[in-house]
Amino acid sequence: MFVVDESSAGLTIKAVSERTGVSVYTLRAWERRYGVPQPSRVPGNRYRLYDENDLAEVLWMKRQVESGVSPAQASSLLQQQRRPKGVVFAAPAQPLAATQSALQAALLKADEQGARHILDEAFALFTPEQVALQIIQPTMQEIGERWMRNEISVWQEHVASNLIRQKLLAVLQSQPEPALSARHLIAACAPAEEHELGLLILTLMVNRQGWRTTFLGQGTPLEDIVAVARANTPNAVVISVTTVVGLTSLIPLLLQANRPAAPLAFGGRLLNLLPTLREHLPGAYLGEDAAAVARALTTLTFRSVSWSPSKRAWAAVMTLQTRRVKIAGDVVAALTPARASDAERSARSQQISYATLYLVDALACALAFDVPELMDLHRDWLKEAMPARAVSAQALTQHREAITRVLGHTLSTDDARQFKALLARMEEN
Repeated sequence: MFVVDESSAGLTIKAVSERTGVSVYTLRAWERRYGVPQPSRVPGNRYRLYDENDLAEVLWMKRQVESGVSPAQASSLLQQQRRPKGVVFAAPAQPLAATQSALQAALLKADEQGARHILDEAFALFTPEQVALQIIQPTMQEIGERWMRNEISVWQEHVASNLIRQKLLAVLQSQPEPALSARHLIAACAPAEEHELGLLILTLMVNRQGWRTTFLGQGTPLEDIVAVARANTPNAVVISVTTVVGLTSLIPLLLQANRPAAPLAFGGRLLNLLPTLREHLPGAYLGEDAAAVARALTTLTFRSVSWSPSKRAWAAVMTLQTRRVKIAGDVVAALTPARASDAERSARSQQISYATLYLVDALACALAFDVPELMDLHRDWLKEAMPARAVSAQALTQHREAITRVLGHTLSTDDARQFKALLARMEEN
């Protein structure tokens, strides 16, 4: 085995990585794409050896990238310092769009090794902001849309999400530790919210703006959010809500006693689509642009007076939520043919129960937060997603009618009337 004596010949790439905190992979990517650093080679086997000047260049590049400069820009500045008069260097750069397309293709094929390689190189060549917002975000949006059109399966979407999550967490953990005196942000998904990539990207952006961040991730119970906020007294608690299921789990926040003492801010797909909801959640709305939010977070105005539902609406929502499982069972019974086989009965039971619980949650949120437009959103989603899954418009109508009948039998006349009006919105074209 070939061994290099670092004391006389120079530093190995492993030694440079250990001394600078820059990964071996990134060092190779910088050298290949930008010519930074410029190690010498051991005759006969091309073994990289670095001197103190190389070490200084790597540390300079690292500081520039940590301050928000892209590796391409930093290397260009460095080469200008090196450049002899009259010599022009080509600016080596991999277009962001090409990298995004390559990552999307790898994830759609479930090529985990290829996707990891693309992500490693992307973070070596571009700033974390560029990778997160211009490569990862559009890629995951396209994957989500393909899942909705039934062009990819659930497991493909999960493989992609988990791989991206792992990489973003690793990049977040590799960032320089902010000072203890820095502003502190706690980031959590709503208690029943599983979609966390948008929140993770925002956390990374905020961290790179100098904030200390505590990322709690998906499905964080409200009592845990309150406990962490009480123990850390953060400057803000950000809660992400993307789905109706996640929004349902935030209904308890409408009661003052269930909220953390720290200022609350909310973000996510549902808030982007429903302006009224932004006004009825007990906290500030962050906006859609993660980079802009991260820059403006210190000046965000937190709402001092919170909206709350009427006693009548609150009572109806609580009744609906406590009886949701029974309602789902009754709807399954109403829509399952008496002569169905056990296998057919089991399959229909699972599908109808899931669809019913989802629609019940939508009804509860629409009334609790006074956002009847949520039913329009749900209707439009069904129109787009269900045909690809061989669910007919007639089946959707039968399901809605069955829920209406069951609610009439299960709830008081007044409560059932409120929810019937919301269900009626789904009949509009």
